[in-house]
Formats: sequence, structure tokens, C-alpha cells
Amino acid sequence: MFRRMTLPIFVILWSILSCPILAQPPPPGPKPYSKELETELRDYLFNGYQVMQRPQKKVTVRTALNLLSLNYLVWMDSRMYWMDNSTYNNIRFLFSTELSLWRPALIVENSVNNIDVISKPSIPFRIQSNGKVEWLPAGIFTTHCESYITYWPLDTQKCDIILSSWGYTGNEVELVFDEKGNGIVMTFYQEHGEWELLNKSHSSVVTEREDESFSRLIFSFTFRRRPLFHMLNTLFPVVLMSFLTVAIFKLSPESGERVGLALTILLAYAVYLTLISESIPQTSMSASLLSSYLASTLFLQTLAVLLTVIYLDIYFTPEEKPVARWLQVFAQCCLARITCVDCCKRRKKDVQPTGDSVEELYDYNMAKAPPGIESDKNGESQRKSEAWVDDVSDDVETGYSWKEIALMLDKITMYIYLVLVTCLTFAVTGIMLNQYLTAYAATGSDESIMASPSS
Repeated sequence: MFRRMTLPIFVILWSILSCPILAQPPPPGPKPYSKELETELRDYLFNGYQVMQRPQKKVTVRTALNLLSLNYLVWMDSRMYWMDNSTYNNIRFLFSTELSLWRPALIVENSVNNIDVISKPSIPFRIQSNGKVEWLPAGIFTTHCESYITYWPLDTQKCDIILSSWGYTGNEVELVFDEKGNGIVMTFYQEHGEWELLNKSHSSVVTEREDESFSRLIFSFTFRRRPLFHMLNTLFPVVLMSFLTVAIFKLSPESGERVGLALTILLAYAVYLTLISESIPQTSMSASLLSSYLASTLFLQTLAVLLTVIYLDIYFTPEEKPVARWLQVFAQCCLARITCVDCCKRRKKDVQPTGDSVEELYDYNMAKAPPGIESDKNGESQRKSEAWVDDVSDDVETGYSWKEIALMLDKITMYIYLVLVTCLTFAVTGIMLNQYLTAYAATGSDESIMASPSS
């Protein structure tokens, strides 16, 4: 009897003891994604969240500059961490805006349009389950850059974009470059028609403001102006016009177009100087060599107009008016020697007879003989008169006329202008080309700089 009752009691006790173990439900798994689940997660994360409160004592913001946007800003917010909560494992990331989530206060320090904290409410934050927050605030940043226009239009310019923390000191918000060291991302960069990117660099510094240190990032770009457009539309016409000045003194005074040509070239210089002044950045820190070249040639052209008027006045002076003695001496001693007017023979007052007969020589000599000498065809007086005329004609030299002096002045001035314009043109273009090629050699080839978009 006892044995029969023991077996049922043992079975009942075993069933009671083993029932909780067998009836325990399996651990809950992650719920499938749904709008209700995301709403529940947002309520869980943003419950008690303070937008103006930093995630921790010191926040490290990793930064990279994309030539399309400020790409990217990354920081960790531990309050946005739900990776350990298995309920929300199917939600890998969330989106929010700066109205609901803390963001670092950053400014573009050398901006010229608006020095304000970078704010883009329409651009969402990407929040990952490990608390990582990514923000890509795109925008057009116009910054202040020093313009060095000495070698314009073959110039090279360097421009910086300075990103600085505002309000938060370096102990509270630290700006660093992204984990890969890609300070400047070239993914979306496209070649510009006027500027060529030669070099890019980035650096991190600490600046002092009001006895506090602030984190600061500097993105530097070196650009070189593409010269083809300006060489065809600016340099080439200016050089051609400068040599037109020489043609003014080659044009014959009898044509009546010298003053008109000189004034036309002068007006063309004035127009080109105005156009170039509008294209060059307005700064007085340095002067452009091309502007100095234009100003110099404009001065030479103005002087050429004045000299043209003076030379024409000399040329058309009536022959009845005698040439001043000092001008004759100056013409004979300087102008004639420089222009080689009398290099082969001396000038005579009258033209000697070309006939070979004795009668022609006799008639010419007797016409030039003094009244005391009589005609004697028998020979003696003829020989004396011939000897006298030869002696006198060698000593009597003629002076230069007004027209001859004006033509000699034209010739000398033309040579002077040709030398001045040629030397000035070669000097200016040589200096500009040397700087252009030197800048290219110093920064390296485009292939080494633009080899990788992420470099």
C-alpha cells in the first residue's frame, strides 16, 4: 500500500518542481522596424534631453572640408546610445535637426559676408546607434584673402578658410581632422575655367581670445590663374599697340595723318587701361606690372603726341625763315652724325656741272668768279679761275633746311622709342613668365596634387 502511494506522490512533486523551468518563456528578440517602434525609441532617447547641454565635459569634433560643403562634422553624444538595448537593434540610425540635438558652435573666422555660427536647420543630423552624430552643413563661404596682383594676370593666389570654435573653449570643444586625416576632400571638385588648383593643405592651431584658448582649423588653397584668356585679350593687344607708337615717327609728314594716328593710339591705351583697372582687384598693397607697363607706355604715347606736333611745326616752317645758328650746329654735330646723313660725302651749296666739255666747266667757273677776273679762253685766266673756284667751293658748306632737321629728329626719335618699347616689353613679360613658371615648379605638377580625391 505504501509503495503504491509513493510513486504518484513522487510524480506529482517532480511535476511541481519542474513546471516553472519548463514554462519559462524565451528571451524577447528585437522588434521589427515600424514607425511606432521609432517613435518609442525617440521618446526613450529624448526624454529629458537638454539641447544646450554638451554630451560630456570635452567633446571632440572631427572635421573635414569638402569643396562642395563643410564635410563633415562628427562627434559622439553618449545620450544618443541605444546599441545595448536589444529592443531597438533593428533601428541603426535616426535623423534629427539642430532644434532638437546639441551641435558645436562653429564660425568661419575670416568670412566677409556674415560672421555667424554655422546653422543649417534644414540639414538633418544622422545619429547612429553607438551615439555617433554626423552633420554635413553645406554652404557658400566667402572669405577674406590677401590679393597679390603684382604679376596679374599670371598671378598665383593663396586663400585660407579658418574654422573656429565659438563660445566653447579648447577644453570644452576640440576641433580635429577626421580619422583618416583627410582635411580636404576633393570628391566633388570640378575644374574651374579661370583658376587652377595647385596645392591644398590643412593645419590645426590654438588661438587666444580674452584669456581663453580656442580650437582652430585652417584650410589653405593655392590657385594659379589660367593665362590663355588674358594673354589673348589683354597682353597681346597691349604689346601690339606699344609698337604702333614707333610707326608714328616713320609716317611721312606730308601724309597729314600723323597727329590722327598718335591720338588714336593714345585713346586706345586709355580704354585698355580702364578695362584692366576694372579687372584687377582694387588694392594699394601692391601694383600690377601690367598696369605699370600700361602707364609707362601711356606716358610715352602722350609724349609722342607732343613731339609729333613739334616736329610737324618744324617741318612746315617756311624756307624763307633762316635756321638758327645753334640749331644748325646741333644738327651738324649731333643729328647728322647719329642719322648718318653725311657719311659718304660733304654737302655742297651748289651742284657741280655734270658735263665733261671744257666749255661747260669754263662757263660754270666764270659765273662763280669775282668781277676782277676776266674771261680768257687762251688758258691762263681760265686755269686761275678754276683753281680759285675749287678752293672756295671746298670751304663753303651749306646748312640744313627745316624739313631736313625735322626728318632727322623723326628718325632719331623712332630709334629711341623702338629701343625703349622693346626693352620695357621684354622686361615686364620676362618677369611675369618667370614668376608663373617658378610658382608651378614650386608646387609640383597637377598629377601629384590631384592624384587622389581623398588626399
